[in-house]
Amino acid sequence: MILLRKVDDTMTKESIIIAALRLFLTRGYKSVSLIDVANEVGITKGGIYHYFSSKDDLLCTAFHFLLDSVEEKYSHLLSDRYTLKEVLHRLMVENDFERYARELFGLQGECSVDHVHFAIEIMRRFSDIQERVQRINVSICEAFAQKIAISIEKGELKSGIDSHALAANVLATVNGQKSLGGHFLSPEMRIRMMENIWGLIKN
Repeated sequence: MILLRKVDDTMTKESIIIAALRLFLTRGYKSVSLIDVANEVGITKGGIYHYFSSKDDLLCTAFHFLLDSVEEKYSHLLSDRYTLKEVLHRLMVENDFERYARELFGLQGECSVDHVHFAIEIMRRFSDIQERVQRINVSICEAFAQKIAISIEKGELKSGIDSHALAANVLATVNGQKSLGGHFLSPEMRIRMMENIWGLIKN
């Protein structure tokens, strides 16, 4: 009975976190209340206070959950199972992270997911989160650079390429695509951008 309650508590807490992120990502943090989150989960506002002391507490916990998910996703994407070109295609053309977020948070329809601007908003509120985001960015960039270096060693890319700079350029492009507007988010433009980068670096 105690074990079952612990499982239920874990599931409820995660449901609150996922519901909160779904609302924060689509409506913005300031526009979402704890009552909105409670209604989304199907519990009372008091039920949220059982797990979180405040909206900021929920936000902080939820964002760390999101960062854990991002780290796990990049670890999978940069593993040996994908070639560098496949990684570029998944990031730049398939918009892998938005698709992943939609699946994780149960998003449907035309709603837009803007995790980049959401992250910027949250980092302004919590210095510890800003520090963690910066550490993650460095870690992901280093892992990406290692994958690029391996491609250079295999002769798939031109010699003399700065693997760290290229990794940073690709990540900056992926994060910045949404900021450029809808024209740059079309499948055709995504393909052109990806193929242009690949044409510049391939051997």
